[in-house]
This record gives sequence, C-alpha cells and structure tokens, in this order.
Amino acid sequence: MSKPGEKCPNCGAEGKYHGEHETAVRNYKLHGQSMADVGWRCWNCGWEWGFEVEKMLGES
Repeated sequence: MSKPGEKCPNCGAEGKYHGEHETAVRNYKLHGQSMADVGWRCWNCGWEWGFEVEKMLGES
C-alpha cells in the first residue's frame, strides 16, 4: 500500500514512484488489548507520520 501525492513532513520528498510512500504499522498493547495503527513512512528519510493512536493518547 502506498500514499500518492503527499510530501514528507520531515524532508519534503514527494516520493520515489509518483509520490508514493510506504505503509508503516505500529503495534500497541493498551489495557491488555492489542491494537495496530497504520501510518506512512517516507521512502527517502524513513520519517513516519499519520498515526491515529498517538492523537487519541494525547487527548486524554
């Protein structure tokens, strides 16, 4: 899976193949439950962004 047309918020790379970035998955264990979160990884610098769990944890 790839994300077309987005610029990396860290280095500004638009992508290796027509603006595509890699899918990144993070696994969390919260209150005894496992959770997977999906975001994006820049092909150029490896920066990861777009994860929803961090936003939810920051709101509490």
